[in-house]
Amino acid sequence: MGKSIAELIVESISSQVSDIFGIPGTHGLGLYEEIRKEVEKGRVRYYMPRLEYGGAIMADYYARLKGNVGVFISVNGPGFTNSLTGLAEAYSEGSPLVLISFNKEFKHKYRRQLHDMGYYDAQIEIAKQITKGAFRIYSPEDVPLIMERAFRIALEDRMGPVYIEVPVDLLDAKGEVEVVFKRVNRTLIYPTKDDIKSAIDFLSTCSKPIILLGYGASRTNIVNYLEKLGVPVLTTIRGKGAIPENHPLYMGTIFGMKEVPGDCLIALGTSFNDLETGSWKVKLPKRILHVDADSNAFNNAFRAEVTIRASVETFLEEISEKVKLPKWAYSSSQPKRIDSGNGITHDYLASVLDSSLNEDRVIITDAGTNQVMAMNIKVYRPNSYFNSLIFNAMGSAIPAAIGAKIASPERQIVNIIGDAGFQACFNELITAVENNISFLTVLVEDGVQHFLRMNQKIRYGYTFSTNVFPIDYTKVAEGIGVKVIEAKDREELKKAVEEAIDWSYKKPTLLRVHVNPDSIPSILMGGA
Repeated sequence: MGKSIAELIVESISSQVSDIFGIPGTHGLGLYEEIRKEVEKGRVRYYMPRLEYGGAIMADYYARLKGNVGVFISVNGPGFTNSLTGLAEAYSEGSPLVLISFNKEFKHKYRRQLHDMGYYDAQIEIAKQITKGAFRIYSPEDVPLIMERAFRIALEDRMGPVYIEVPVDLLDAKGEVEVVFKRVNRTLIYPTKDDIKSAIDFLSTCSKPIILLGYGASRTNIVNYLEKLGVPVLTTIRGKGAIPENHPLYMGTIFGMKEVPGDCLIALGTSFNDLETGSWKVKLPKRILHVDADSNAFNNAFRAEVTIRASVETFLEEISEKVKLPKWAYSSSQPKRIDSGNGITHDYLASVLDSSLNEDRVIITDAGTNQVMAMNIKVYRPNSYFNSLIFNAMGSAIPAAIGAKIASPERQIVNIIGDAGFQACFNELITAVENNISFLTVLVEDGVQHFLRMNQKIRYGYTFSTNVFPIDYTKVAEGIGVKVIEAKDREELKKAVEEAIDWSYKKPTLLRVHVNPDSIPSILMGGA
């Protein structure tokens, strides 16, 4: 009888990952019938988000925490377009999301059909702009080749999303395809011998080298290599977790610094984006060695003397055995955080969270003032801190936390979100309750959008559309089935945080924190 395209796709997915995210529709019923069979056999678990926006982000963060691909399945047309924010964020952040979407019937490609975008190749052409690869399956014979290639491309460093499309009338097409699907593993980029020689030559002339670790350095454990090199280490905000923040070599983040000390900078896995470098005003050492898996990151913001395309861990593995860097000490001069203001301030909330969460914490922030506040929450393990700062999609933190918890159920997952962001994505808490996914959501509730208001005041002297419409978050969340804890003043915050943490191990938990609307994180005013 042979196997259908739908059957082969699901077999391929289940050989790679144990979890699938998707929203079914009239299109793609054949694929969901095969998913149902795999779920009943216990080979995969299936999660249905409330909207494709959230689903794609769940699969993205699942991929980040799992170290594997994350698979999201959408219908064509609006399902595909709703998924684009998650796809674009995965591309910006280098996450191996695999988006599988359908297209209308191929045999009637020139006729208007349900979920028709008007141009048959519209989806795949759009996807090509924000993925590492985009493919369409036409036959059963295509499936093993395209699926294996998609997983491999997604997991090649620099990792990133891949798009796969299937015309709905071909899902049931069968072929005599006998294949044993094998899991594809992440592959790293290794420096060449010439690269290593260039690096050694560069480092041999440095008297005060300093290391800067970006997001690309924060995904795997590289501490043993850093200890062999034994020189001071800074991180970007997105690089937090690349070295434990209580490690003697750790000297803080680059955020807010006017000048980085030393005579040579070893920049590993960073793109030198504007927000982390003070709009590129930070003064760096004149001599820079820049290592990144993405050659597009080189020489855009700061000119490097040596550039090496390689994965951070492979470069450090090679170089840490071949050089002896001069030891020197650097004492951070960053000012201490100044907690001023009435009621619960951002600084005070950050300090209470920092002292209350366990060391295995995973911090996920949403867009807005909450993500600046979260810069002061320490992390101690790699792959533990996610603060976009670049693509910065509002309303992503809750679905991100769901995907992260599914991938790493043993870890303490905490997402921090403002009230505007919460109103954009609280519907995904239904997904969490439905599937008994337990984690903590910290709602920084102040009723305003700080950055908009602050920038409007500075530029125009007026504010517009910066107040967040007040709702009863307790009624909304409890109506879904979420446990809600509320803190209205400093006296009850510590107890409320501890109670919320305890509940977050049992069920999805929302901690409502009433923050002074006039509070500004001191890190924005020069405090660290």
